[in-house]
This record gives sequence, C-alpha cells and structure tokens, in this order.
Amino acid sequence: MIPRPRMFCHLARRGGQSVGFSISVRHEGTWVTAPVCYLKDLFVDPACRGGGIGRRLIADFVRLGKENGWSRLYWHTRQDNPARRLYDSFVAADDFVRSRMKP
Repeated sequence: MIPRPRMFCHLARRGGQSVGFSISVRHEGTWVTAPVCYLKDLFVDPACRGGGIGRRLIADFVRLGKENGWSRLYWHTRQDNPARRLYDSFVAADDFVRSRMKP
C-alpha cells in the first residue's frame, strides 16, 4: 500500500488552461488525534481573479477535510491581502500571532 501524500496540490483549469492552484500540507496535531491540514499556498491568475476560482479551491479544501475526518483546516495571510474578503467569507480570522525567524 502506498501511503497518502502529506503535501498535495489541486489545479484549477478553465478552457484547457491552468488558472489557479492550491498547495496543502496534512500533518499531525498536538492537541487532537485526527490530522490537521494547512493551506500553504493559494494562487489564482490575476486575469481570472474575482471569478470564483479561489472560492472553489478553498471549498474543495473544506470538502477534503470533511471527507477525510481532519480535525482542523487553517491558513495564514497578510492583514492587507485583498483576498482576505474571500478567506473571511469562510471563517473569521483568529487572534493568534505568527512569529518566525531564521535559525
């Protein structure tokens, strides 16, 4: 049996052309027994933005989470990202602060 990949990509196509993609990473959580999934990247061709492609990619991410019994889905974005309207239509941002540094 081949194990299910931890990282995966979904491609959005329109008229035979690639117009968007999402990259997700499934991983274990520390407070839950079911896997957690992180939406690492979401991109839609600028010429196609506002046409529902990003919404369909996120909806597919949510569908996969339900079908696979993942305990949580999450993503990060900049506060000033225009796509926040899309993200916030799925769920309100939480109050966590992300910190990062180079080792």
